[in-house]
Amino acid sequence: MRSAKEYLKLTESAVCHLFDGIDSYLNVLHEATSVVFVTSTPRGPAQDAEYGAWTVANAEKIATARTAEQEFIAESFALDTLCGAVLQIAVKAVEIYSVNRELPPEWAQVVNPRLAKFCIGRKVRTVPIGLIIYAARNQHTHFNDEQLREPNATVFARLATSHGYPSRELVADPAFDISNPYLTSYATNVMSLIQWKSYKQYLNDMQSLLA
Repeated sequence: MRSAKEYLKLTESAVCHLFDGIDSYLNVLHEATSVVFVTSTPRGPAQDAEYGAWTVANAEKIATARTAEQEFIAESFALDTLCGAVLQIAVKAVEIYSVNRELPPEWAQVVNPRLAKFCIGRKVRTVPIGLIIYAARNQHTHFNDEQLREPNATVFARLATSHGYPSRELVADPAFDISNPYLTSYATNVMSLIQWKSYKQYLNDMQSLLA
């Protein structure tokens, strides 16, 4: 393939199918979160009574939502697999067609000069998205490795801590905390963070990265 434009065109149908698959799993999650108890009643006996009445009135919907929740949890790694495939296609494009050779000073200590091609794009939580997709692809592919290598480890450390949440102490976002025992792959979380929720959003970023 002679150009990034050609690469994106030839992979378009595959990536569109991947996003269709991703949406099919996320639709199950939406069913699980569609029933929410909302009240302005202060905590106490009155609220407890109100909640009890609500659960009775919405018993069928709640049961359906819980079933959907279990279905989504069971398929969460399948969802990560589809997201990982999108990241792989994106990383390969940057690997082949990025012409950047400059290392940002704040990454010079952890990024090998040969990986400077990934230090491109808009920043999310202080990290260029080129590096984010590179690290997320690597983590997904090597999820069974005991330790994440650099610059992947530093990328996730910054995603986990550069969130801007108000707190007296530094709190790691569990969605990107690499020590979180409940997550195997972070591919889905990363796709959500960088707002790759459709082919159009993916394409806009890829065209910008490879311009």
